Amino acid sequence: MFFFSEPDLRVSDADRDAAVDFLNRHYASGRLSDEELSARVDAVYRARFDSQLDALTHDLPELAPATLQRAPRPWGGALALGAAGAGAIALATVVPPEAWALLLGLALPVLMMLLFTVAPLALPLLAFAWLARGLGGGRSGLWQLDERPRHRIPRRL
Repeated sequence: MFFFSEPDLRVSDADRDAAVDFLNRHYASGRLSDEELSARVDAVYRARFDSQLDALTHDLPELAPATLQRAPRPWGGALALGAAGAGAIALATVVPPEAWALLLGLALPVLMMLLFTVAPLALPLLAFAWLARGLGGGRSGLWQLDERPRHRIPRRL
């Protein structure tokens, strides 16, 4: 019975970049020295075949897979909400009770007029902006995928 070995395939630029990222992550964790990292990165960029890349990474353990990381929330929203609350409390203590009736008597009808005249125009525009942002692939979501390229698992014979 004959056993055929796998052909030694040529590597792409993406494979080389993944191998360099793999080496950089091991350097950051303290497994490689400066000189060793430099020598291996130079050899990675000279590599033409899978076996050459595997030889440069065979003695390093596999890293944990990429995980979801919680994106930091900006404090702008919380500060704006706190400032609005503080302003409402300050307004409530400064405005006399008689003026509240006048304010509500005028502001409530104006608010209702704005709601029924502006909302039918604004809501479709807001929905369109929301869709455009979602289709644009913005990275402003709360959960972001760590998208660093990973080196493929070296083949062991």
